[in-house]
Amino acid sequence: MKKLLFAVVFLWMTVLSAYSTSYKLAEKAKERGDYKSALQYTLEQLDEDLNSYGENAKEVIISYGQLGYYCEKLGEYDKALKYDLKALKIQKKLLSKNDPSTAITYNNIGGVYFKQGKYQEALDNYGKSLKMQKKVLAKNDPAIAITYNNIGNVYRKQGKYEEALDSYEKALKIREEVLGKNHRSTATTCNNIGLVYYKQGKYQEALNELDKTLKIQEKALGKDHPSTKNTQSNINYIKNEMIIK
Repeated sequence: MKKLLFAVVFLWMTVLSAYSTSYKLAEKAKERGDYKSALQYTLEQLDEDLNSYGENAKEVIISYGQLGYYCEKLGEYDKALKYDLKALKIQKKLLSKNDPSTAITYNNIGGVYFKQGKYQEALDNYGKSLKMQKKVLAKNDPAIAITYNNIGNVYRKQGKYEEALDSYEKALKIREEVLGKNHRSTATTCNNIGLVYYKQGKYQEALNELDKTLKIQEKALGKDHPSTKNTQSNINYIKNEMIIK
C-alpha cells in the first residue's frame, strides 16, 4: 500500500498572554510553514519572558511549549523533548494537579516519543494525559478523542491491533457525537480503523471503513484533495489484494 496515514496530533496550548512583536512574528511564520523562523522568534520571546517574569511563570510555560512544537515540526525531537519537559516542570510547580494544559504537555511529550519510536514512553505519557483529561473535561471532549487516537497509533505500531481498534473506536464515538459523522476528523478515525483491519487481513471490513472515509472526504474536502486521493488509492490497493488472493 502506497501510503498509510495515521496522524499523530500535537495539542496546542491556549495562549494566556504573550502578544509581543516576537510572538506575532512567530505566529506569522508558523502560518506560512516557516518553522525555523518561528523557532527563532520564539527563542527571542522566551528571553523576553524570562527577563520580565522569571523562570516560574505561565508565560514561560507557553514559550517552552511553543519551542517544543516548532522543534518537533523540524524533526529535532531531542530538543522538542527538552523544551516540553521544561514546560512540564514549571506546570507542576504553578498549576493545579489536573490542569488541562498539563495534560496537553503530557500529550505532546508522548507525541515526541512516538516519533522517536519509543512506544512505551509514548504510551506512558498519553496515559497520564488521558487520566487528567477524564478528571477535568467532559467525557466527550474532542481533546480526549485526540488522545485516544494517539494511543491507537502506538498500539498499531506495536502490532497490538485489538488494542488499537479499541482506542480508535473510542475516539470515533466522541467525534461522531461532538463533531458529526461527516467531519474530517471523523473521517481520519474511520481511515485508521480501516487500515488496522487491513493489517489484520480483514479486507472487507477495511473496505467498509475506507468507503466511509472516502464519502466524508469527498464532501468535506473535495475529490481532488490529496487525502481523498490517498483513500481512493488505498481502496484500489485492497481490492487488488483481494483479487490476487
